[in-house]
Amino acid sequence: MKSSTRTAALITGAVVVLLAPVAAMRAWSGPADPRISVGAAAPATLLPGDIRDAAGRMVANAVWTGLVAYDPQTGEPSNAAAASVSSRDRRVWTVRLRPGGTFQDGSPVTARSFTGAWTAVLREGWAGARLLTEVARVKGARRGADAVAGLKVKDDLTFEVVLDRPLSGFPALLGDPAFFPLPESVLASRDWASYGKRPVGNGPFLVASRSAREIVLRRRSDEGRPVAVKAIPDAMAQYNAAAAGDLDVATRVPPDRHESMEADFGKRHAAVPGRDVTYLAFPAWAERLASPTIRSALSMAIDRSAVTEGALGHQYSPADALVAPGIRPGHRDGQCRLCVHDSKAAVAALADAGGLSGPLNVWYEANRGDDAWVTSVAEQLRTELKVDARPRPVADLRKAVDEHQVDGPFAVHTTAAYPAPVAALTPLLEAGTGFDDDYTAGLVADAERAATPGDGVVPARLAESAMLRDMPAMPLWSAHDHLVWSERVRGVTAGAFAGLRLDRLTVKD
Repeated sequence: MKSSTRTAALITGAVVVLLAPVAAMRAWSGPADPRISVGAAAPATLLPGDIRDAAGRMVANAVWTGLVAYDPQTGEPSNAAAASVSSRDRRVWTVRLRPGGTFQDGSPVTARSFTGAWTAVLREGWAGARLLTEVARVKGARRGADAVAGLKVKDDLTFEVVLDRPLSGFPALLGDPAFFPLPESVLASRDWASYGKRPVGNGPFLVASRSAREIVLRRRSDEGRPVAVKAIPDAMAQYNAAAAGDLDVATRVPPDRHESMEADFGKRHAAVPGRDVTYLAFPAWAERLASPTIRSALSMAIDRSAVTEGALGHQYSPADALVAPGIRPGHRDGQCRLCVHDSKAAVAALADAGGLSGPLNVWYEANRGDDAWVTSVAEQLRTELKVDARPRPVADLRKAVDEHQVDGPFAVHTTAAYPAPVAALTPLLEAGTGFDDDYTAGLVADAERAATPGDGVVPARLAESAMLRDMPAMPLWSAHDHLVWSERVRGVTAGAFAGLRLDRLTVKD
C-alpha cells in the first residue's frame, strides 16, 4: 500500500531541516551508542492483558511469545509457544504447548500460565477482556469473573478452551497480547503494579531497564544488540533524529514530511497497512436514509483523499473496501466502487432518490479526535449535494445509538481482532445500526464457523459484497503506520497485528 496517492510524484532534492530535538536525541543516544534505538510514544502499560497502544504492542511482542505469531508480510498466523491448537468442531479447542518453554526468570511455561493469565484479564477488567467475552466468547467469560468454566487445564502442557459458538479464527486470535502467559509468581501475588514496571515474559527479549525516557530490551540469548525504545511522542523529533542518524527507527512521520520521505530517506521508509477502519453508519430507524441510493449518493460525494491528506494528516488511507488492507488473508482492493469520489454521479443519485431536505446531522463522539474530519465531511456534503450537513458531537455516542436518538449517519471505528476478513465484518453487524439482513448475517456466521480459516474467506467476501450493496455503513478510511530509518539499521519489518518487529532489527556491519 502506498502512503499517499502522490507518493510517486515526490520532489527530489528536498532538504532535511534538523531541529532542536536532535540535540536532545544525541544526549540520549549518540552515534557511538551500540544499541539499536527506536522512537515511539511511551506505552501506557506493559501488562500484556491491558495493552492499549501501538508502542505497548510492539514491546509486548518482543518480551513475550504467544501461542501463535503473525507473519508480518502475509499476516498468516503460525504456532509459536503452541505445538498445536486443534478442534473437531471449532467450538472446543485443545491447546498443546511446546515442551521446555520457560519464562525469563527460569520458571516453566505451563498450561496454567495461560489459563491463569486469561482469568486475570477478566477478573481485573483489563483492555483485553473484550477479546475473551465478545470475540472469542469463551464459555463463562465475563468481566470480574474469578473462574471461567470454558478454561480447563488437562496437564502441564495441555489445556482446553470451550467457546459459546464455533469460531474457525480462534487460533489466529491467540497472537494478541491479551492471550500472552504470565508466570506463576505474579499470578499468585497479583502484584500487577510491580510486575508492570519490569515484566517477566517468555519471549526473545527481556526488560533490562525502564525509565520515563526509555525501555531497554536485552536479547535473552545475549547475542545481538540491545534495543532502546525511546519515549519520543513528537513525530517531528523522531523524523529529524532518524534523518540525522541519531535514531535508528522512527515509528511516526509528521504530516508535513509525508511528501518528502522518499527524498529524505530513499528506500528507507515504509507505510504499514493497518487493521483499523472508520465508517459512517446509517441508523435503520431513520426512514429518509433507508434507500441504498441515498447512501450511495452520500458516499460518492465524499472526497476521501482530500480528508486523509488534509484533516487527517496523511495518517490514513482512503478506504475502497469494508475490510482493512492490513488483513492480508482475504482482503480485496477496490471492492467499494461507490467509495470513489464522483460529484456528478452523487448529485444524480440523490436526485433519483428524491433528495434530502432539512438538516442532516453527522453524529460522532466528542473528545475522541474526530472533530476535524467530521467537519470536513459535512462541508463536502454541503458543497457537493447542497445538503444541510451538520456535525453533531455527543458525550456518549453508543448510548445515543442504543436509545435511537441518532437520526443521521454516525461514526463507527473498528479494529479487526484477528487476520481474517470476517473479523472486520462482525463489528459492523454489532455497530447498532439496526441492519437486519438474514442473508448477510448467515454468511458472516458461515465464515466464523467454517472448517478452516481459508474456507471462511468466500462467505466473508459474499457478505462484504452484500453489505456494500445495501451500505448500512460506508467505509471512509483505514489507518496505517509510517516508518523511516537510518542508514545503519537493517531488517525493518512490520505488520498490522504485531507492529514493528524488534527481534528482526540488526545493524550494518
